[in-house]
Amino acid sequence: MSKTDYLIEVNQVSKKISGRQILENISFKIAPGRIMGFLGPNGAGKTTMLKMLTGLIFPNSGEIKICGHDIQTNFEKAAFNIGTIIENPEFYNYMSGSVNLQIFARMSRKQITEHEIMQTLSYTGLKGAENKKVQGYSLGMRQRLGIANATIHQPKVLILDEPMNGLDPEGIKDFRTLMKNFVRDGNSIIISSHLLSELQEIVNDIFIINRGKQIYAGTMQDFLVKSNNIIHIEVGGDISQAEEILQQHGYQVNNQLNSLEIMINQSEEDPRAQIANLLIKHNIPLLSIKLTHHSLEESFLSIIHEDDQKYQKGNKK
Repeated sequence: MSKTDYLIEVNQVSKKISGRQILENISFKIAPGRIMGFLGPNGAGKTTMLKMLTGLIFPNSGEIKICGHDIQTNFEKAAFNIGTIIENPEFYNYMSGSVNLQIFARMSRKQITEHEIMQTLSYTGLKGAENKKVQGYSLGMRQRLGIANATIHQPKVLILDEPMNGLDPEGIKDFRTLMKNFVRDGNSIIISSHLLSELQEIVNDIFIINRGKQIYAGTMQDFLVKSNNIIHIEVGGDISQAEEILQQHGYQVNNQLNSLEIMINQSEEDPRAQIANLLIKHNIPLLSIKLTHHSLEESFLSIIHEDDQKYQKGNKK
């Protein structure tokens, strides 16, 4: 396997802090051109993992490789391939955007020309505002400058922790565009965010941890397929009669007083035609029947709830 088959490789990583197990046997890989959503509830260990990816702290066991370079034994080469934004980036507010970027460029071990700096400002949508002091930037503009700073040395990997915090809808839309453009060139991103509806628009892969342990790793498409869809049914007349008929034919029905709900797996064939024919056959007027898909947020909450229930049952034994 070549070094560039995966831009990020995490193998059996565990971390204890002050005697407390924060992460246990975490493993995942990210291929070029992919965006991974790194998800988990508060306290699950997400930020700790992201800090280890950037070399701010090291694991107690396991290994982390960036573009084939071990973060512990070959930190300089690994770090050269990383750009990062942790929440709201900090800048010299009394200086302009271009001067801030020039300072950050000089900190890089790569020789970066003035032309490349202006290209980066243009790429991130700051052309025309490069001479404006950062203290006059909006939050969205500061976030753009953060992306410019994180990508000025042309890294292969972006590591982002809550990068959309505080952005308005237009700023979030612009952020999505920048992320898609970044991976289009064969780079990769790992992003942690509580804005799951926004992540659903850009991520290819999902990794979920709870209490420091992995509970899902795979594509987002496969993750959503494993979740249930809901069929919503409205009928005229006696809703209890419709519920009874559907139950007699093997459907698990939830009576919502004004409507009925049937849960189906996304991998199952859509049964709406059979349900409609069944109700019509029994002279029950069908007013509407529609299918809704679970969102990433709903599927995430469901798998976390399921994992918490298993954990509680295991502790009671």
